[in-house]
Amino acid sequence: MKRMLQIMLLTLTATSAVFAQETMDNARQTLEKLLETQRLISKEENDWRVGRELMQERIALIRQESESLNERIDQTKRDMAETETKVAELRAHNDTLKNGVKPLVSDIKVLEFRVLGMLPRTPEPVRQRVAPLSQRIPANPAETKLGLSERYQNVVGVMNELNKTAREISVASEIRTLLDGRQVEVTVFYIGLSQAYYVNEKGRLAGVGKLGILGEWSWEEHNDSVDAIAAILGIYRGERPPAYVPVPVTIR
Repeated sequence: MKRMLQIMLLTLTATSAVFAQETMDNARQTLEKLLETQRLISKEENDWRVGRELMQERIALIRQESESLNERIDQTKRDMAETETKVAELRAHNDTLKNGVKPLVSDIKVLEFRVLGMLPRTPEPVRQRVAPLSQRIPANPAETKLGLSERYQNVVGVMNELNKTAREISVASEIRTLLDGRQVEVTVFYIGLSQAYYVNEKGRLAGVGKLGILGEWSWEEHNDSVDAIAAILGIYRGERPPAYVPVPVTIR
């Protein structure tokens, strides 16, 4: 009986030891799992905190960019409104200029026509002098490619030369046909735009030129005035001292 009791005690002791060992193992495993779980929770919390901070920074950045974009949109709208206003003003100004240019276009056509009509009545040296400008004046205004300002410049340039010539003496060498049919080279000096005189170098032939009513030049021999006309030419060239010299003049 005693033997049996000892066996039972040993068995119970062994069982208790095994159970205690298992309990400790289970406790250790449970503790390890708990610690692992706490570690994972701590990591998740840290990751969530970092993620939340990043998200907040991104939200702040997006909000800032959105505000900046809205400001640029508002500024663009203001710029567009200002541009539209300026465009409207420019269009109105352009319309005003167009309306103002119409009379100028009509006027330049008349001026060009009159200037071209005057040129054949001007002395030959004068026509040669203004040729660079007069050749640019269109005979047919509808076909010209010149701008309005350039057309006015050409007309004004020619008229300035003509006005200048009206107060000066122009000298040129020309061929004159005499009454007997001979052609001789003479020196012609034009006084202004309507009176002229010629004399040959030998001083034996002289004549007077005048502008006709229709704009043509007519020439008359005045050999009796050869000395006076030669004297005027000498004074012009500086070969003689200044003096009053009477010559035939036609006044209308």
